[in-house]
Amino acid sequence: MERLFTPELATFYEEFYSKKGATIMKGRLVKALKPGADGSRAEVAVLDDGSEVKGDLFVGGTGAKPNGELFAGQLETDRGAVKVDGFMQSSVKNVLAIGDVAAFPLKRWQQHVTHCRLSAAHAASVILEGPEKTGEYDYLPFFYSRVFNLSWQFYGVNEGTPVFFSHSQDPSAPKFGSFWVKDGKIVGTFLEGGAPEENTACKNAVAEGKAAPSADTIAKDGIKSIA
Repeated sequence: MERLFTPELATFYEEFYSKKGATIMKGRLVKALKPGADGSRAEVAVLDDGSEVKGDLFVGGTGAKPNGELFAGQLETDRGAVKVDGFMQSSVKNVLAIGDVAAFPLKRWQQHVTHCRLSAAHAASVILEGPEKTGEYDYLPFFYSRVFNLSWQFYGVNEGTPVFFSHSQDPSAPKFGSFWVKDGKIVGTFLEGGAPEENTACKNAVAEGKAAPSADTIAKDGIKSIA
């Protein structure tokens, strides 16, 4: 999770889940799953260091990549996905692509249910209303998690310099986060335990390219520094 969590963020979640009884094996990869005696289901995970972990249930989180082989030689692709413009239009007229298989004008191809829904609605509007009326697709990268009493939201990109802040790290009611600052602007926000209006303030700060307060101000005032 180092792609998203800074050391300060990671420390809180690691301690939180450890107290819930979870064992976090950092730096390890699952190389294979071994079935039980009857062969009906996996019962052992073999790690890349040769060690084995027994379990009743294994949940795979391997990521995904677009399957664009069908379109090879027919549509222009980007990183294996169908390259589209701001109207979800591919390189062939009247052929549109949406969701995980579409690579649209952002620095990264997006995999998220919100993007899938919004890009589908946008493509439908382009077809029914026309591109002039619909306008170009404008998507702000967004991720979230809700588990136990925790709830965080992330907007934008984790580029530039992260600045951590904490209003409370009480596990029963935590509120902390990080802003990513690049070229004097807030380009990414992570907020745990935010109220709806605070999450909206984070979203707007990234969408509007809000000028970033000083690192000292962010560290001291946290969410209040952009609200």
